[in-house]
Amino acid sequence: MCRNYSWIILLPLLFSCWGIAASEISAVIIKSPAGSWSVSYTSDTPVASISFQRSPDSSRVKRWKTKSGDFKVFKVNDYETVRRVDGKLFTQVEFELTPTYTHLPKDYAPFSPFTDGGMLFHSGRFFACPDLCDDSLNEWHIRIRAAKGDNIIVNGVVYTGEASWVDSDSGQKVYVGKREPIQSENFVSLIDAGLPAPLKELMSQNLPKILSYFATRMGALNFRPSLYASYSQSSDGRYGNQGGTLPRQIFMHWYGEKAIEKLDQNATFWFFAHEVAHLYQGRAGNVEALADAWLHEGSAELFASISYSEIHGNHKIYLSKMEKAKENCLSSFGTETNYRKVALTNSKVHYSCGLLIFDTLNNELDERNSNVFLLWKAFNSAVAKGKPATAETFVEVIKSFVSHTSWLTLKDFVANAEFNSSQFFQQIATNKSIQPTTNASAD
Repeated sequence: MCRNYSWIILLPLLFSCWGIAASEISAVIIKSPAGSWSVSYTSDTPVASISFQRSPDSSRVKRWKTKSGDFKVFKVNDYETVRRVDGKLFTQVEFELTPTYTHLPKDYAPFSPFTDGGMLFHSGRFFACPDLCDDSLNEWHIRIRAAKGDNIIVNGVVYTGEASWVDSDSGQKVYVGKREPIQSENFVSLIDAGLPAPLKELMSQNLPKILSYFATRMGALNFRPSLYASYSQSSDGRYGNQGGTLPRQIFMHWYGEKAIEKLDQNATFWFFAHEVAHLYQGRAGNVEALADAWLHEGSAELFASISYSEIHGNHKIYLSKMEKAKENCLSSFGTETNYRKVALTNSKVHYSCGLLIFDTLNNELDERNSNVFLLWKAFNSAVAKGKPATAETFVEVIKSFVSHTSWLTLKDFVANAEFNSSQFFQQIATNKSIQPTTNASAD
């Protein structure tokens, strides 16, 4: 059964309650009444292998158990694939899944459990293709079957027991469990009952302020975002939190008891503000190239810092954050000078080095009676008109906002493989302005 919630502005639906297959490989995800999870893949025609569209590491090799000994998951170069051990063709394969929280590098967690047995899973984790995925394929058919009393929330639509849809792009977070979403003035939420009261209070106090702040400076959203907040214990002593955004969604997960024992209110506010900022980045925030991630992560860090300073009237956290960003960014290079090579081994530089870039830009923009919010709105407008969400587009847009010297230097940073990024960030950290490096090109 489908139930449409009128208070949610839905994405253009690509599905009905019973969808049509979008590719040669279809996935059926099953949650048993006992709480175990499995997935089966079926191909229209016999295939030699099935590969997964998103493989940030080799964790499927460890966490996905084939139901038949005839199959095995292999990591080949940069992707994971499953095939028969005897090399024969096949049309179907099934896996038992491990439905616990695990951190994936540069990707969303496959499962984020709720303490009451509910689950948030990332649909993109199940995107698969015959043989290898290529860039032309961007739609996947997914079906999920759960207990008759379970709610399944897909694209803001609540189903009961079973749902089927065609997914695309980076996928989405899908909720399966007994709880129903709660609507508020600013967002639609599913909050884990197991989260401590102080954290719930922080969310109820701060999220409306943050949403209002960004709406005033970047324009109101034309939808009401969905918020998922969950908590799970850890068996290995690890603890922490992770947040993210996908179209019209914010999701946050805390894991391990220490993560919620002593909450840092300032860090929690920053956590919320960073994720909300991604929603207001609009289409320009949909940066696909990993090398360009400093664009959306660095700007979200700056947006979070500005919102904190202005909402709380306190600049100390901002100053402390900037000092840590400088330290983390500069120490990441060592003897390497190429930013992209550094980012491949340490994705956190997109946050720290990206924050340095945007803070420096904001200083220059302020001197020109502008600000970083106006710059991002111009970038977002260019992407909305058909330009790709890339660093190259950003450089085009920024030309009319900053000095010619700053523009040339940023252009070199983005386009010149020989650009000395280590020296570039040293200069930013020292001078708080964008200066040409010794190998910057002239125009």
